[in-house]
Amino acid sequence: MIDIDVLIIGCGMAGLVAARKISEANLSTMVIATGLGSTVLSSGTIDLIGYFDGGKVRKPMETLDEFISQNPGHPYAIVGRERILQAFQEFNEKYDSFTRYEGNLEKNLTLLTPLGLFKPTLLAQSSMIRGTRENLEGSKVLVIGFRNLLNHTPALIAKSLKENWEIDADYIKLDRSETQPVQLALLLESHSEEIIQSLNEHNLGNYDYLALPPVLGIRRTREILSEFEDILGAKAFETMSFPPSVPGLRLQQLLEQPCIQNGVEIRLGWRAVEIKTTKKGCQTQIVENDSKQEISSKAVIIATGQIMRDEIIASEKDFQGSINPQILEYLKTDKEMRLIFGGKSFENIFVAGSALSEKNMTGLGTALSTGYASAAEVIKYLKGN
Repeated sequence: MIDIDVLIIGCGMAGLVAARKISEANLSTMVIATGLGSTVLSSGTIDLIGYFDGGKVRKPMETLDEFISQNPGHPYAIVGRERILQAFQEFNEKYDSFTRYEGNLEKNLTLLTPLGLFKPTLLAQSSMIRGTRENLEGSKVLVIGFRNLLNHTPALIAKSLKENWEIDADYIKLDRSETQPVQLALLLESHSEEIIQSLNEHNLGNYDYLALPPVLGIRRTREILSEFEDILGAKAFETMSFPPSVPGLRLQQLLEQPCIQNGVEIRLGWRAVEIKTTKKGCQTQIVENDSKQEISSKAVIIATGQIMRDEIIASEKDFQGSINPQILEYLKTDKEMRLIFGGKSFENIFVAGSALSEKNMTGLGTALSTGYASAAEVIKYLKGN
């Protein structure tokens, strides 16, 4: 039997944010999941509120109270304004290794998308933040593409910049055989000079900005971006992209790295099938391939999102029920993030992530906020502070 303080089910953003915070409180922590969470499939940007009442949101913190008032079932209503702000601030302060997120918590960025439009988002990887509408207006932009790269059309982006935003934009395509963004990112990770040299032959010094798809490596993005700018003589940035994306992969690794450094054990291919609870703790039955084993913990956080493939039986004394957000639409908690299910409030089962949203109005901002809040409540429950 495995014996730990906290078991987290799910390894997306909610689960890994919770795992880091709990492990920093010197509580032994384990993360299990059937596979990678949806974070790796995301665009990699983190929204608080991007759109509301049919329009773009400029200042999300000013809009938050009204949003919660109109959507009382949303996870933001459970977490509350203060903890949401704490979650975003802590993320900005702590997650700064091979990839850094930037953004003003009071004002959304407006970043260039693969459709040539501008999308509001709160936090973005530093390689993207130059691609705002405010920066590009009045500038000369070259959109760089790769001939066989899927889901990236530089001609469309350049045309939209010209026609919709009156931004002077051209485009070029490099002849490359790679079709997937990850292939190009891995190539640039180790051989960035090859593509930079190809671009240098085009004499790009007349442009203010170079707009590239998000393929500038995985862990050397900042270095590669500097190489592009130093050699090509123009400011460069990555556009946003359709998920799955290289920035989503970067974010997944950014979240995993501190957990592993703190001693958090992450096990993929492990499926939780039953959680039995008492006031002393939880006994979680898990299945790995065809074998079964039990994990004993003082608390459990369910952070599976809305893509839970299999139901989990939750039981306590005379109560038993089957949890599956795909069937139930969403899970309910109290203000302490404790699971409320079948009329039963569980003392030591907590919930985080998109499974809490009754309207599926969620994103990485929801995962970040609920992961942070659930971890804070677990620490308070186990350590009393």
